[in-house]
Amino acid sequence: MSNLSGKPFLVLRQGTEQLKGRRALSINIEAIKTIAESIRTTLGPKGLNKMIVDSMNEVTVTGDGAKILEELSVENPAAKMVVELSKTIHKKIGDGASSTVIFLGELMKRAYEMISVDISPTLIYEGYIHALKEIKRLLKLLSIKIEKNDKEILNNIAKTTLNTKNLFGATSYYASIVVDCILNITEMRGNNPYVDLDNIQLIKKEGEGLSNSQLITGIIVDKEVVSSIMPKYIKNAKIALIDGALEIIKTDFSSEIQISNPDEISGFLKQEENLIKELADALISAGVNVVFCQKGIDETAQHYLAKSNIMAIRRVKHSDMVKLSRATGAKIITRVKTIHSNDLGYAKFVSERKIGKDNMIFVEECKDPKSLTILIRGGTELIVDDAERALKNGLGVIKSVIENPEIVGGAGSIEIELRKHLNLYARKIGGKEQIAIENYADALEIIPKTIIENSGKDSLDYMTNLRAQSDYSKKNYFGFDSSSGEIVNTHKFGIIESTSVITEIFSLATEMAISFIRIDDYIRSSNKK
Repeated sequence: MSNLSGKPFLVLRQGTEQLKGRRALSINIEAIKTIAESIRTTLGPKGLNKMIVDSMNEVTVTGDGAKILEELSVENPAAKMVVELSKTIHKKIGDGASSTVIFLGELMKRAYEMISVDISPTLIYEGYIHALKEIKRLLKLLSIKIEKNDKEILNNIAKTTLNTKNLFGATSYYASIVVDCILNITEMRGNNPYVDLDNIQLIKKEGEGLSNSQLITGIIVDKEVVSSIMPKYIKNAKIALIDGALEIIKTDFSSEIQISNPDEISGFLKQEENLIKELADALISAGVNVVFCQKGIDETAQHYLAKSNIMAIRRVKHSDMVKLSRATGAKIITRVKTIHSNDLGYAKFVSERKIGKDNMIFVEECKDPKSLTILIRGGTELIVDDAERALKNGLGVIKSVIENPEIVGGAGSIEIELRKHLNLYARKIGGKEQIAIENYADALEIIPKTIIENSGKDSLDYMTNLRAQSDYSKKNYFGFDSSSGEIVNTHKFGIIESTSVITEIFSLATEMAISFIRIDDYIRSSNKK
C-alpha cells in the first residue's frame, strides 16, 4: 500500500503474516481436516480409542470425541474454534461431537474443491444455508413421534448411544440405568416435560467391575457419621436438613464475662449446655432420627443425639443439601427450635457404607425422589472416567428425546435418506447453487462411510447397497449394523437416534463451515519485542 506521494507505508505491524482468498481458506481447511481425521477412527461401535499423555504425564484413554479434542494442545485458531464447538455440543446435547467434527471436515473439504474450480464462496455458503434449511424440514417429515415414557424405545436409543463407548459388555445395563434415572427426575412445566441433569449425582469409585455400578433412588453423601457412638444404619429414616450449626455460635466481636466466684463458671457452662440440649430436644420431639447439618455439631449436641439413637452428619455441602431436599422431600431449615414433623424428609434406609477406601452415607429408597445418584464402579480410574463420560452422553441424549419425543434411524440410515432427498431438492434449485447443495448432500455420507470402514468393511459395496435399499416412505430404514456387519432395518433392530441430536449435529457443523467459508483474509500479528 502506498500514500499519495507514491511512497509505501505499513498499516500492519512489521512481521505480521497475511494470507488472502484461497490461501486463507486452505490454511483453515487443513487444520479442520487434521482435527477431523484425528477422531475419525473413533466413530461407531467398532471405533478405536486414543491414548493422550499431557504435559504432566497424565494419561487419558478414550474414544469420546469431545474428550479427545479437549485434551489436544492445538495452536491453529481454526482448530481451536473446532475444539470449542465440540465443547458446545457436549454441553448442549451430550453426544455427537465426533459426528459433528467429521461432518464439518467433509463440508470444508468439498468447499475447497468447489472454490478450486472457481465457484464463488458466496454461492457455496448460500447453498449450504439452503441445504440445512431443507434438512430441518426433511427431519420433521421423516421423524417418527414416540410416547415419552416408552421404556423399550428409550432403552434402544440409550443403547445406540452407549454402543459407541467402552462399557465392556455392560451397555444394556447402563442403558437401563440412564432411562430409569431420566424418567424419575422428569418434571412437567406447563404441558412440556423438562429434565434438569443437575439433579443427577455421579459418584465414581474404582475397585469393582462396571456391572457393579448402580442407580440409587436417593443421594450418596461423601461424609461419615460424626460420632462412633451413633448408629450407622437407620430404617424408615425421618430426616432433618439444617442450614447452620448445632453449636453455640461465637460472636464476631470481643466481649468479657466477669466471674466473681467458681460457681458462676459452672453456671455459665451449664447455661451453654442447656442451649444445646434445647436444640437436641427440638429435633427429638419432631421425631427426627437422621440429621444432616451444613456446619458443625458440638460434642455436647453429639452426646444428646447419640443418647436418642439419632444419626448425625456434619459439614455437608450446600449442593448436597439441595439434592437431599429434592430426594427426600425435607425442607432445609435455619431455626432448629421451630422444627416440625412436616419439615422432615423420608428415606427407607440411611446407612454408612465403605466404598473403596472411603466411608459414605447412603440415603436410599426415597418415596418420590427428584434427585438421584449413579454410583459408577470400574477396575481402574481410566475405566471409571470413561464410564462417566459415557453416562453423561447417554443422559444428554435421553433428555433430548423426553423433551422432543421424535426419532430417526441410526447406523447411517438417516444420512443416506437425507442425501437422496437433498439431491432431488438441488435439481429444483438449479444453477451453480445446485452444485453446492449436491456437495452438501454427498458430504452426509461421510458418517455411514466412516462407520463401515471402522468396522473393517469395504465401504464402496455397502454404500451402494444402502443407497439402493433405503426408502423411509416404504419404512425401509436401512443402515449398517456394526455388530453383525450387515445392512439391517434399524427400527426393527432398535438402532435409533434422537431427532433433536441429529438436527443439532447438522446445524452446528453447517454454521461453523459457513463461518470459515466467509473468511477471505487471514492475519496473524507478530509478537511485540
